Amino acid sequence: MQAIQTVRAATFAALLAFVFLSVVFVSPVIGQDGKQIYGNRCALCHGSDGDGKGVIMQIAPFGADFWKANDDAAISKAIEEGKGRMPAIPLSPEETKAVVEYMKANFKKL
Repeated sequence: MQAIQTVRAATFAALLAFVFLSVVFVSPVIGQDGKQIYGNRCALCHGSDGDGKGVIMQIAPFGADFWKANDDAAISKAIEEGKGRMPAIPLSPEETKAVVEYMKANFKKL
């Protein structure tokens, strides 16, 4: 009986992960501004305020060290190609730039 519950829980978790990843990485972002794209694609891990307190994981915030070590090109590259545990996010160059500009305007504190 317990084995069946474990299998059901694992199946449900896998299904939930599949649905989440489908929504996050496949849903269209055409016509969205940087705030909308960040909210839809980034906030789940990075936190809605860039504080690293996302729903999926807790990571380092976009603090002063992040901004000293990363310029627009480095941030864009991380978004486009992924970095570490972060997967590549399929955005157009204009959408990537909008996200970077949103992040700078709202999270950059030196």
